[in-house]
Amino acid sequence: MRLREADSSAAACFGIKNELVDDSLAERIYQGLRAGILDGSLEPGSVLRQEQIARRFAASRVPVREAMGRLEGDGLLISRPRRGYAVHSLRQNEIVEIFELRVVIEEHAARIAAIARTDDDIDVVTGLVERMETVARQGGNYGSDWARLNRDFHLRLVASSRRQRLLGTVETLRDSVEAYVRAEMGITGDVESALLEHREILEAFRAGDADGLARLSRQHIEGTARRLLDGLRRRSSAQALGAT
Repeated sequence: MRLREADSSAAACFGIKNELVDDSLAERIYQGLRAGILDGSLEPGSVLRQEQIARRFAASRVPVREAMGRLEGDGLLISRPRRGYAVHSLRQNEIVEIFELRVVIEEHAARIAAIARTDDDIDVVTGLVERMETVARQGGNYGSDWARLNRDFHLRLVASSRRQRLLGTVETLRDSVEAYVRAEMGITGDVESALLEHREILEAFRAGDADGLARLSRQHIEGTARRLLDGLRRRSSAQALGAT
């Protein structure tokens, strides 16, 4: 645990009280809120007030402000003057744009990863696919576990490119739509097509087939975008009918 002290002679002169920031607590708050945003328990548009978050984590507002500032920097929260923070809610055209970027960037990453991957990368990615298949076969309420493994699978593929900035960009883009993707999966409950596509992606990755892996990655992301947008349109239509 590292404590940072905001101390200065100027602050003392003006009677400003020094504040100690517990980095471990700020990190815990950050990770807790981030997990809630990604899994959808903190829904897009939800208002988050510092005093409520502070009570929830038994913390002062100082680490809460730090955590929320980081989440705003990640693009997961937006600051609303005098109203606190809100979970970023995306319009449909923004979702389309994010997936367009993902197609280009992850296709590029796949091409590099197929060449740069190591035996250890292959073992890890294989294990993630097998665990996703096991979780899906077990049935029950597996959505959260499957979604976490799915995210790890795609990020490990990109990490195999050994391009850290590329990985960071992909992670930011994926996180911005993660809650929407998980919501779509929760509505349809359909992971069979994704599992089949993951197997094809894995085989191309194992074989070091750069062109094949790039093509499959593009098709997989385009399919996810299509299912998500169709689901959002159906939900919007249903809500419109319910309002009449």
